[in-house]
Amino acid sequence: EIPSAYITSTQQQRYLPGAQVQYECERNFQIMDVNYVTCSDGHWSQAPTCRDVTCEPPPEIAGGKVQGVKKSRYLPGERAHYQCWQGFQMTGASTVTCQNGTWTEQPKCKVACTASEEDMDNNNIELRWREERKLYSKSGDFIEFDCKIGYVQDPASSPFRVQCVDGTLEYPLCKPGRKSS
Repeated sequence: EIPSAYITSTQQQRYLPGAQVQYECERNFQIMDVNYVTCSDGHWSQAPTCRDVTCEPPPEIAGGKVQGVKKSRYLPGERAHYQCWQGFQMTGASTVTCQNGTWTEQPKCKVACTASEEDMDNNNIELRWREERKLYSKSGDFIEFDCKIGYVQDPASSPFRVQCVDGTLEYPLCKPGRKSS
């Protein structure tokens, strides 16, 4: 007898050499190697094994969580969805699927850069593309700034095309003045 496997052939009292007996696994178990045993020299060959193909709860991720209530086991083909905490940006697919006892690759949640209105006001700058009200951008993205009207680039300023690096932005600086035409 094998845990979670059962014989599917008709059973007899005695078996002749070369006789085979078929096995099947219970639902949510997958048969490994062969699905039968063979009689030879009065002994049966090694019985097949059944492997659990259900999944444990999906793993935790940094900066995010699994939506909804976690179950103790998930069946093959079942899905789970991740979401990132506020201020984090997701890379990768938000949905993972249970396949052969393991989950497909989970997403990553990375710190997003927030262009703060207050910091921009302090430096006399604004987002270059005014129609883009997007104040969040993910790590590696570039954000472009401009001086507000009535201000010019400060000679000591950092570049106006700024890359978001691990959630931090280096803001350029503008000082009061007029653009020389």
